[in-house]
Amino acid sequence: MKIYLYDVETGIFQGEDWSDEPFFSDGPATCPAGATAVAPPPHRGGAVPVFNVKENCWVPPSGSPGAIYASGYDLHPGKLLDDRFMIEECVGQSGMASVFRAIDRASGAQVAVKVPHLQYESDPGFFSRFAREGEIGERLDHPSILKFIPVEKRSRPYLVTEFLRGRPLSHLLKESGPLHEGEALSLASRICDGIAHMHQRRVIHRDLKPQNVMICDDGSIRILDFGIAKSIGRRHTFAGFTPALGTPEYMAPEQVLGKRGDERTDIYTLGVILYQMVTGKIPFLEGAEDVFAAMNARVTGDPAAPSGCDGNISSQVEEIILHAMERLPEGRYPSAAAMKEELDHPERVEVTGRCQRLQAPRLWKRYLKSGILLALLLSAVLFIFVKVILLIIKRGP
Repeated sequence: MKIYLYDVETGIFQGEDWSDEPFFSDGPATCPAGATAVAPPPHRGGAVPVFNVKENCWVPPSGSPGAIYASGYDLHPGKLLDDRFMIEECVGQSGMASVFRAIDRASGAQVAVKVPHLQYESDPGFFSRFAREGEIGERLDHPSILKFIPVEKRSRPYLVTEFLRGRPLSHLLKESGPLHEGEALSLASRICDGIAHMHQRRVIHRDLKPQNVMICDDGSIRILDFGIAKSIGRRHTFAGFTPALGTPEYMAPEQVLGKRGDERTDIYTLGVILYQMVTGKIPFLEGAEDVFAAMNARVTGDPAAPSGCDGNISSQVEEIILHAMERLPEGRYPSAAAMKEELDHPERVEVTGRCQRLQAPRLWKRYLKSGILLALLLSAVLFIFVKVILLIIKRGP
């Protein structure tokens, strides 16, 4: 078995190992065709761990058997996880987890296996969110939602889902720009159908955005990432300190103010996505000095009329967008099903002149004087500072 070690810091292959003993070369190398590239796990100091083929694990350069690196990185092509999932390839890595393509020997299907890195398995906040994502995902069963595969016994924390081929909606929008109105309505309707299913199962996504919508090669879509999803009516004993949840550009006003939100929070975010699909722009960002100014704008005012960005947008589609994006939750669609009905039949939409009643956001500095967003800003800075300090202490110099 030939393995080339990839140094993620220098961006080069550092050596090879096709024996039963650990081996490391200081000289750079190129990973040839047919060989397997493996990235080493996070490590302290300058010593780069190496892969022991015989033991199927990472060890320090000294070869000491006492220190084994157990993280997502110790999985590699050909390894069998829990006598069920045959690892084929690492298809994605982040600072917190690795995603592998694998074969489920129980069904013969290709699946995706998401494995957190060891240092995050011991983080109560991360572990709670990771476990909740799997628990919520397994409760959902809809063609427009990523399918989670139940695993009865696990030797370590990991999630298994269907393996998808496609690209995120964010990539499509970046490449093609604004979509044709009919295509945008069709996509929004399918997303809305998935959201309605989630809400029926008492789940709120809370982080909908184009990056979390996969456009599959077969034309279907999937809603992804339930990392901060919430079960309605259930409170968790560990919630961590989160002054605001979600992605700032797509947050509903109540999320900006630190509230948990409800089903109408997802409806607002879908309105933002539809706005972006038909105009090519994310509301509130244009003219904002920074992300905090944009967050303030959605709390104190309304988005610019979509027709002001593109005069070809119909008044019915504009009405749908602005209805979904009402600042107060009670002004939005009462349910995802109600919104889907209008997405499917825009000709039936009653135009009420919402675009003529829009209020411009108050200036960031003026709103800052009230102290509300100042407290949110200071809380966010404190949260980030504490997390950085804890990571430094945990990882060492």
